Amino acid sequence: MTKRYAPILFCAGASLLSAAGSLEVYAIDVEGGKSTLFVSPSGQSMLVDAGYDGMRGRDADRIIAAAKAAGVKQIDYLVITHYHHDHVGGVPQLAARIPIRNFVDHGKNFEEAKDNAAVYNAGTMATISR
Repeated sequence: MTKRYAPILFCAGASLLSAAGSLEVYAIDVEGGKSTLFVSPSGQSMLVDAGYDGMRGRDADRIIAAAKAAGVKQIDYLVITHYHHDHVGGVPQLAARIPIRNFVDHGKNFEEAKDNAAVYNAGTMATISR
């Protein structure tokens, strides 16, 4: 199975288990982008986007606070929707604070509009080095 299908299976599994518990959803304010933490009834976690980099780790700290409130000690799946700073910039800071087991994105960066190459490379290297 490729990691491409992991979020789909995660959500499908969570919906099947909903009778045993609730799917918890945490909307995290990362000012500009949006980060969402899903926690399945079985305790698996999926984070969508990681906010900005810099700002003394503000966005990573907000995500960690939500994870702590949810009882999450690791991110099972980190899904990056696209390579803008407000969605993927915080990956290195987040990876320094909590284990990330699976990193899911849309693959090679193809966008030319912003300075996404540096963000893409930084996020990829932070995840690979763990």
